[in-house]
Amino acid sequence: MGRIILVQHCQSEHHINEMSGGWTDTPLTELGRRQAEIIAKKLKDGLDSSEYILYSSDLLRASQTAEIIGEQLGLEVNINMELREINTGIAAGKTKEWARANRNPRTGSSFDLDYQEFQNGETWRQFYKRVCDCLELLCETNEKNLLIVTHGGTLAYITAWWLQFSEQMLGTAYFSASPASISILTRNGFNQNVLEVFNDSSHLSLLSQRETIVE
Repeated sequence: MGRIILVQHCQSEHHINEMSGGWTDTPLTELGRRQAEIIAKKLKDGLDSSEYILYSSDLLRASQTAEIIGEQLGLEVNINMELREINTGIAAGKTKEWARANRNPRTGSSFDLDYQEFQNGETWRQFYKRVCDCLELLCETNEKNLLIVTHGGTLAYITAWWLQFSEQMLGTAYFSASPASISILTRNGFNQNVLEVFNDSSHLSLLSQRETIVE
């Protein structure tokens, strides 16, 4: 396994209904399904699907994106709950306004790995450990390359794990990608881990001018 393709899930109902993200579980919009179809076509034209195994978060916005991609590539979707976005605890299923009013107060302005934004949710340290443990296991148990459909925060931390970020380094950098984007992690001839492509959304130019992207 020397290559990981990361797909950030496509537009979901929570994007257009002012709902919070995290573990809020909403399906794709019609635009989101169209975005996923375009991603599927791009991947089908650019890779040998027999060399990949497809994994997805179990949350609907990711698993529905993965199902559309898997159907086009002839790949079974392997669901893994550890690929979920950060656990937002009591904010799951709530509006953004409610979440803003009910988050735990911050103790400072700098990034805090041990900050738990919502009651019953994860800290960033717990989230990063979950993502790292998950990817270590996936790489250990699969000889094929990985195609992973997941969420923005999870994608950022998979990228940080690939580049061997320490927990302390998370306070100084973040990898911010967009819905319906593609990122690619590879290794070069020196056996270095490489961020080859990040947040590629050029394929979305195929959408009509009337269709918009909501991040």
